[in-house]
Parts: sequence; C-alpha cells; structure tokens
Amino acid sequence: MSLLLCFAGQIGAGKSSVSTAVAKALGWGRTGFGDYLRSEIARLGGDPDARQALQDLGQKRVDDDPVAFCRDVLSAAGFRSGDNFVIDGIRHIRIFEILATVSAPSHARLLFLGASQATLMSRIGARADAEDFSRASEHRVESELSDAVPQRADGVVSADQPFSCVLAECLNLIRNWQVTAN
Repeated sequence: MSLLLCFAGQIGAGKSSVSTAVAKALGWGRTGFGDYLRSEIARLGGDPDARQALQDLGQKRVDDDPVAFCRDVLSAAGFRSGDNFVIDGIRHIRIFEILATVSAPSHARLLFLGASQATLMSRIGARADAEDFSRASEHRVESELSDAVPQRADGVVSADQPFSCVLAECLNLIRNWQVTAN
C-alpha cells in the first residue's frame, strides 16, 4: 500500500523540518503547500518570504477552488497517484479530505505535530519574521489548527521532544500504518 503522508501543525511546530527528514529517511518525494505558494508568489512578482502573502494566497486558493489547489500542489511536485509521498502544510480538514480523494490509490494519513506555546515561541523567536507571529497566528488560514485538525489526525506527535525523538516517533507511526494496511 502506498501512502500520502500529510503533515499539519501550528507555525513553529517543525512541519517542514520533520517532513523533509521523514521523506529523506524513507526515500519518498516531498513537497509543501508553502513551497508551492512561494513559487507562485515569486512567479507573480511578489515577495515569496512574506508570510501574510503566503497565507492570503493559500486561503484564496482554498476558497476559490480547493480541488484545483490540491491538484496543482501535487502536480508541481511530480506526484503521481499510487506514489509514496510526503506533503506538509495541511491547515484545513477539507484540504486533507480532498488530498485523500485525488491521491487514490495512495492512502492519505494525517500526522499532526503538536507543540506547547513555550516551544512555539522559542522556535519562532529565532526567525527573521518573529515580530509577525502574533498576526500570522490569528490569520483565518490557521483557525483549524488548534482543535479540528489535531482531532481529525491519524496520529499526533509531540514536537516538544528533541528532533531525533520526533522523527523516530513519526517513522514508527508510518511503519505501523504500512503494516496494518497490507
């Protein structure tokens, strides 16, 4: 059975770092909604590092045509149905459900990286855009990450642990999903 492994988590939870390490460890392809949005913003002549521009464009695509958005992200990354693949940046249950449908026969699994406020603040404080965290956290695109997405997740991993522990726990979940599905 092939998996489309979807990572979700709040800003600063480590989605990109963990999903990149998981993809590398498994030898799978990987992309992120943020990767796709950055390239689109750059193509349109905007600043691909402006978090608000990423959030606004992402929410616009979700509102306008979420199926096309999901297909565009997967297509830009070279995903083919049936591939084992990792994608990060899931912020809406609806988007996860669409990914699950358009990626068939790959089986989609949602993995949520949860972190305490102290961990999030510590990680965000080291970023160049730290002063924008408050505004960014309140953006509509982030609204489902507090309750709905973690409740829907197939697995929740604490990102408060050392990176190696987070990675190991994620890989164990994935291996269990592969075994139980075969």
